[in-house]
Amino acid sequence: MNKRFYILVLLIIVLSGCKSDITDLNVNPNDSQTPDPDLLFKHSVKRGMSNYLTATNLEYNGIAHWVMYFSSRGGINANTPYISPPGGDNYWSETYIDAMNNAQIIIDYDETANEDFSNLKAVALIWKSFLAHRVTDLWGAIPYAEALQGNPELSLAPGYDTQQVVYTRLFADLELAASLLDDTAEAIHADSDLLFGGDIDRWRRFANTLRFRLAMRVSNVNEALAAEVLTDLESADLFMSNTGSAEFQFNSVFNNPLNEAGNIRFSEGAQYVNPSKFLVDLLLEKDDPRIKFYVEEASLYDTFDFLDRYKGVPSLLPFTSEEWEDYNLDETLGDPNGEWGDVSRIGKFFMTNERPVPLLSYSELCFLQAEASLRGLWSGNADELVKEGVRAHMEHMNFHNYSDHEAIDEQEIAEYVSAISGVDLEEVITQKWLLFTYENTLEAFSEYRRTGFPTLVDFYGVAIDNSLFPQRLKYPNSEFTLNQENYLEALELQGSDELTTPLWWSN
Repeated sequence: MNKRFYILVLLIIVLSGCKSDITDLNVNPNDSQTPDPDLLFKHSVKRGMSNYLTATNLEYNGIAHWVMYFSSRGGINANTPYISPPGGDNYWSETYIDAMNNAQIIIDYDETANEDFSNLKAVALIWKSFLAHRVTDLWGAIPYAEALQGNPELSLAPGYDTQQVVYTRLFADLELAASLLDDTAEAIHADSDLLFGGDIDRWRRFANTLRFRLAMRVSNVNEALAAEVLTDLESADLFMSNTGSAEFQFNSVFNNPLNEAGNIRFSEGAQYVNPSKFLVDLLLEKDDPRIKFYVEEASLYDTFDFLDRYKGVPSLLPFTSEEWEDYNLDETLGDPNGEWGDVSRIGKFFMTNERPVPLLSYSELCFLQAEASLRGLWSGNADELVKEGVRAHMEHMNFHNYSDHEAIDEQEIAEYVSAISGVDLEEVITQKWLLFTYENTLEAFSEYRRTGFPTLVDFYGVAIDNSLFPQRLKYPNSEFTLNQENYLEALELQGSDELTTPLWWSN
């Protein structure tokens, strides 16, 4: 007999004598095979806050330009005034794979007899809902009911739900999660909760305040649903002050993306991206005392006082325009470096890493309530609610002022808010837009699509062409290649995969 026969016989004997599944060889006896829910939640929140490159590409170089917080020097190509930001694909994958997936594992977690994770499971559902609302507001129809299920058949092709269906699920999940939170049950470990440090009451208020935001988001297309949600919230716990707001604290390891963009990539950021003319002009028009926090004085203003103290860079101005001759006057003023010293930079207030970044604030709730009051959906005086929201924001900026600018004094605050009267929807949303400056561009983008406010104008003061304004992001390439059948079905439900295809709630 040849050698190969003996080898085959020997292998059969060895394998037949194995009592354990061969997959046991891949199990590390020193590692737990049960995921730690606390670590999963901490990672979910962190990953849900995106990272430097994703945020820079999606928001600071993309959406923030669309809604005119930022503008790039040198102008645009008149044929392509709005371009699809490259960070969308990464935001989709990071949110689904890292943030929402880890939250779902906690929601599905099988508790042991000795441990109670009921509160952690409830806050995971709230956090997942917050993330899903951001995703659907960027894309519209998304995989939701069939997503994040851990299918044993390893299906990588979940079906899409329409935005209307997603919102219905979000309302139900947030209401359920808030009701499940139990002050007498096992507490959430403070070090694993990067938002509220384990405070159950703040999570409950966050869930309810988020429902308020979502109710107003759908109010144009389903006012009855919005009214139903708001009626339920009349007796619910909501944010009551700045101390209850949902904020994320970046640190030296996980830097605030705007801070990182301003320091690690400062030369590029200083050279190409500035506050927009629209933002600066609006602040000047309103004589808004927050301007010193939002934008810096032009660096050459002290030397040449005939220059504008605050000057923004035009949005939607073609690079071929002669108007650019009135910008970057440095060389003619004796500065051979040409550093655009005649325009304002992003305020140092926003370039600090110590100040927490708001996700949903008490000020925003005031503006939401003001709009609901105007529509007869909420009690309270709209003027007073707007005043409260503005005051709360200014006081919050003072409290977290890590810049070298003096605080906004009480007289400035009082004079500004006392002038607010007879507010309408445009004023409410404009004040909300100012609240969202730089740091909450996703919400500013949503509110503009929903309301058309503030009225964005070009360099010449002409209102922009809303038929060209982006209404959503294009789906990631991975959806076309890995989930093509469901992707094509989503387009049949929603419309073509283009920037200008409107979402359900913006119709």
